[in-house]
Amino acid sequence: MAAGRPPDVLCDNSPDKWGQRFRGIPCVAPGDIPAAAEDTLVVLCLRNYEAPLAQLRALGYRHVRLACFDRGYHRLSALRALDETLPDTPPPLSPRGRRALVTGATRGIGRQIAQALAQAGTHLICHGRTEAAAIQACRAVASYGIEALPVAADLADAAATDRLCRWLADLAPPVDILYNNAGISPPCPEGFWKQDGREFASCYAVNAIAPIRICQTLIPGMRERGFGRIVNVSSSIQKRPDEMAYACSKAALDKFVHDLAPTLAGSGVMMSLLDPGWLRTDMGGANAPHAVDSVLPGALLGAVVDGDVNGRWISAQDYRGLSLEAAIHKAFFIRAC
Repeated sequence: MAAGRPPDVLCDNSPDKWGQRFRGIPCVAPGDIPAAAEDTLVVLCLRNYEAPLAQLRALGYRHVRLACFDRGYHRLSALRALDETLPDTPPPLSPRGRRALVTGATRGIGRQIAQALAQAGTHLICHGRTEAAAIQACRAVASYGIEALPVAADLADAAATDRLCRWLADLAPPVDILYNNAGISPPCPEGFWKQDGREFASCYAVNAIAPIRICQTLIPGMRERGFGRIVNVSSSIQKRPDEMAYACSKAALDKFVHDLAPTLAGSGVMMSLLDPGWLRTDMGGANAPHAVDSVLPGALLGAVVDGDVNGRWISAQDYRGLSLEAAIHKAFFIRAC
């Protein structure tokens, strides 16, 4: 309705939708899109729009708009013409010389983020569940010539999280960039109905409570200094009840960001949510569709975007294969930033 009227036809990549009607509107296969008319308007409701746009151009469609959804606040923010340019897109904000804490830096997504930040000249605090793992994470980035401090804490243990927060509160120089990346998803071989309270409690402790406690510790100092970047790793998982403990804990983290982020407007501190996508990691498993390195450069956007951008949902897979500069341009174009 943002386009002024309902569509005449829908198109989707899922074959099980072809031939069906949704609210009375037929859904067709991509190969059955009607021929272009001079005044036909196509609205794309997807983030990876490049290939569909090329297909539509080849079919003769000239009036194509992109529906920009603000995932963090669940609303349609704009219809953008896909030939529109943004000459004022800000360049990346260099993290060189700043200090970043990456929780869960020992493997998977956290390791990718830590290496990318180190390569950009960012000093690191590499968190791991054990001291040996944290030290190994620091050794992995030592060749970039940055300072890397190991810190160990089992975030499922409230006392250990409190000790970590006290250590961070007294740290000098302080943390400028925070990646709340550490997360767990306990196996549930017998299904959701057999999950017990301990599994829910551990997921909430690591995936929601620990990130919130670390934010409580670090954000006041960031506000005083007028600079800070907080990236909370979330998930778009849904309709998978066997992973309910994980999914609910990430929803709690989303709610925290949704409610707190607007209070940071104008402070120089920016908080975002990062959906890394389903990756081939120890947690994601071997059948996941995306390699772990595809989380970059999208995972860096919340740390390097300049301006007053708060509460945004950044889907890393929207930017795979792009340079950091191109990713920032696209993020502003699709209103992810």
